[in-house]
Amino acid sequence: MLHTNILAQLAGIYAETISTLKPRIMVQGEPLHLQNPDNVNRIRALLLSGIRSAMLWRQCGGNRLQILLGRKRMAEQADRLLDEIQA
Repeated sequence: MLHTNILAQLAGIYAETISTLKPRIMVQGEPLHLQNPDNVNRIRALLLSGIRSAMLWRQCGGNRLQILLGRKRMAEQADRLLDEIQA
């Protein structure tokens, strides 16, 4: 999942779709790190996955209030899922 080619393809999808919308997402950080193409691909892939997750959340009937009130429960569930994967 973290292979450079996969990240580059996901970053390309982000660049072709989301980055053309206004207002643009501005990423701040150390210029040295932001000029590294691998880091740029990681950032774009993460932005794409976050936007996709938000869309899926809304399509399943989720809203902002549910996220705010259910953060602890969601974090605990995520920890359990990670423990299962690592076991």
